[in-house]
Amino acid sequence: MTPRENIHAFYEGRPYEWQPVGTDKKDFQPEEICEYVARAFVFQQKPYTGPKGGKGWFNIEWEFEPGAGGSISLKPILDEVSEWKEKMVFPNLDEIDWEGIAARNADYLNTDRAIQFTVFTGYFERLISLLSFEEAAMELIMEDYEDDIQELFTALTDFYIDFAQRFRKYFGADFVIIHDDWGTQRSAFFSPAVHKKMIIPHLTRFIKAFHDFGLIVEMHSCGFIEELIPNLISSGIDTWAGQGICDKRKLINEYGDQFKFEVITNPKQPFTNMDDAKQFALDIFNEFKDKDVAYWTSPKRCGSREAFEIISNTLKEQSRQYRAQA
Repeated sequence: MTPRENIHAFYEGRPYEWQPVGTDKKDFQPEEICEYVARAFVFQQKPYTGPKGGKGWFNIEWEFEPGAGGSISLKPILDEVSEWKEKMVFPNLDEIDWEGIAARNADYLNTDRAIQFTVFTGYFERLISLLSFEEAAMELIMEDYEDDIQELFTALTDFYIDFAQRFRKYFGADFVIIHDDWGTQRSAFFSPAVHKKMIIPHLTRFIKAFHDFGLIVEMHSCGFIEELIPNLISSGIDTWAGQGICDKRKLINEYGDQFKFEVITNPKQPFTNMDDAKQFALDIFNEFKDKDVAYWTSPKRCGSREAFEIISNTLKEQSRQYRAQA
C-alpha cells in the first residue's frame, strides 16, 4: 500500500498495513488563497517567501506572531453578530485560478502521500475573529442572538463545503483539517449542551459533505475539551489530535472502539541522542500497538530533523511489522 492508500483504509474501516504517521501526509495550502497567507500557513511547490499575515477571508486583518508560529485577528468587523449579513463579504471562489494553481504545483501534487489542507477557521474561532472573544462567548449563549448565529454558521458551512470540494476536484486532496479551538488549558469555552446545540449540527453537515467528496476529516481543536469529545464523535468526524493536556490514554480506553484518535508523540525535551529518540518511539508504539490510533509528531519539538524522522520511521516500521505478524 502507498501512504495514501493506507490512510484511506485506516480511516474508512478497511484492513490497513500500519498505523498512519504524520509523514504519510503532505500539506498543500497555496499562496493564491489569501487565508493561508494571512494565517501564515502556506505549503506549496515554490517556497513561499512573501509576507505573513494581512487580510484574509471576510476582510479580516491578521497579524503574524513569530513566537506563536501563527496569526491573530487584529480588529473585529462586527459590533454584534446580527450585522453579519450587511457587513461580511464572502469570497468569490470562482475568481481563484484553480486550474492554474494545480498546474503550477503539478510536481508537488504528484505524490503517493495523502494531500492535506486546512479550513481556517470553523465556527467559534470565526465568531471570535468577527466579534472579539468576549463578545463571541457572550452572544453564543444568548437567546437573542441564536437565530443570527445559526444563520451565520449555516452560511459558513455552505462556503467551506464549496471550498473543500474544489480542493478535492482540482488538487486530488485526501485529508482536511477543520481548525476550531474550543477550550483553554483548564476547561472548554462553553458547556457540552451549548456545543451540541450551536456547533455540532453544522459540523455534522460539514463532515457528511466532505465524506461524500471522499475526504478524511480531522478536527484541530486545542484546549482541555475532554467533556466535548462525545459530541465530537457524534458529528461523524474521523479523528482529532488535541493537546497533551487532555488525557488521551483515558479517552482511547473509553471511546477507542468508536473513534480513531491521533496520539501526539512530542517529547518533553528535544533529543540530542538518537538512540533516546528511537526508544521514545518504541515506548509509545508498545503502549498503543493494539489500538486503532494514528501518530502525529512535531519536527520542532524533536530537536532536529533527524530525531523527527527516527521517531516517525520507527513508529511506522514497528507498526508495519507488528500487523504483518498478527
